[in-house]
Amino acid sequence: KTTSKDANLAHTMITLHHLESSQSFRIVWLLEELGYKYDVKLYKRQDDKTAPPEYKALSPLGTSPTIEDGDVVLCESNAIIDYLLDQAPPSCTLRPSPQSLSRADYLFWFHAAQGTFQLNLAIDSLMRITPTRAPWPISIVARMISKKTQARFLQPRLKRYLSLADTQLSKHDYFAGSSELTAADITSIYPMDAAFNRYPPFREKFPHCQAWLERVSERPAFQKALEKVGEDHVSLHI
Repeated sequence: KTTSKDANLAHTMITLHHLESSQSFRIVWLLEELGYKYDVKLYKRQDDKTAPPEYKALSPLGTSPTIEDGDVVLCESNAIIDYLLDQAPPSCTLRPSPQSLSRADYLFWFHAAQGTFQLNLAIDSLMRITPTRAPWPISIVARMISKKTQARFLQPRLKRYLSLADTQLSKHDYFAGSSELTAADITSIYPMDAAFNRYPPFREKFPHCQAWLERVSERPAFQKALEKVGEDHVSLHI
């Protein structure tokens, strides 16, 4: 591996395996923010919204994203983000240093976005998809159970998370508690987009989150990422 001074050279051969409307959009955005050179291989979802067999053959768990960097094949969003930032130059501000006052906020929101926010959205996805795959009349019962689970369990948990996020974003432009975009924002984009599209009233209920979403969406690197993967949204809309 090259040193941090040669970071861009290290990424001339990166390939991002991108499953449409998936969490891998975050990696496209990150690569654009970093200015690394990379290629994207696109995979279309099947009619049942799952990844195609050729993608599952590449990713051991069938999850997205996956990158190839020379002999390295790496899956999982946050692992890939850390891997890419490890090779960024010291001037990179996307990950606050351990000595930074914003480091604790960064660590919390970086991991909470995936470990808490995204987890609840994944369960929400399951609740939405399950009734559509169950045979009649089981589908009727499945739909009733799913709606009650969403109303009594998932929505309250999402609201608690978004309330905390809204408070943080009422004080700062970005999640790490500073005026600089960090990877905590990048990893938050997928669950935030998904939550607001699945539950439109959240946009008005959490205005600072909505303002953050609009703010990051206007960044040049974000727009380039959308152009790169040819999508008009960044999460799975179901």
